[in-house]
Amino acid sequence: MNVNAYVCLRADVIGSRGTRKAALLPEIAQALNARMQTDNLIPFTPRAGDELFAVFGSIQSGYQAFRWLHRQAHAHQLGFYVGFGVGGIEDAISADSERINGPAIWRASDALDELKREPLSEVLKIISKRDFRYNLHGSEDSAVNLALETYLYFVMQKVESRTVQQNLAIQLFEEHPDWTNAQLYWQVSGTDEKRVPVANATANFSKLLARANYHFVREAEESLMALLQSLSEREKT
Repeated sequence: MNVNAYVCLRADVIGSRGTRKAALLPEIAQALNARMQTDNLIPFTPRAGDELFAVFGSIQSGYQAFRWLHRQAHAHQLGFYVGFGVGGIEDAISADSERINGPAIWRASDALDELKREPLSEVLKIISKRDFRYNLHGSEDSAVNLALETYLYFVMQKVESRTVQQNLAIQLFEEHPDWTNAQLYWQVSGTDEKRVPVANATANFSKLLARANYHFVREAEESLMALLQSLSEREKT
């Protein structure tokens, strides 16, 4: 068993039977793989007609891929069940998407199956009404998995409440770390220095990030990833 903490994502299209929704999967997989070019043991791969499957070599990369999948689902107005599993893998046949095995894979499958059953927890009852339904398993303990899922739900609540402008601001902020806040605001708002002076543009962009709870969400995400890493480390001992 490889001792690293891996992430497996299994995403099934909601309501794919009798529709052409799953035909979008190759396009979505291509867009995701263009973003996630490093640390992907198995890139996003369409399987079984209506499923995307991927494995990542670190919790950070796997979580980032989960967030990008969420963006793609929203952009294409496509519903998904997403099983998010964290753990080890059996590395002898690790590059084969059909044969790869280990706790990360099993947990993603269990999480996905749980999403498709009648929800027993309050958090899954809420998520079952969403277009993007996700379930995080990082342990063999169901109580721990429920705690992880609840944590992820509160994070995603903040993410999903953002406006189009706030999402664009965050995307530009992350893609252009060399730009000033004033430059970022002018790009987001379609203005320039003549219409919005530097000081005002700087303050306005900071307000956009604050209203989107950007720094709070990033801190919460980092804490969740640290918790998942800690759980994985404990499994090794």
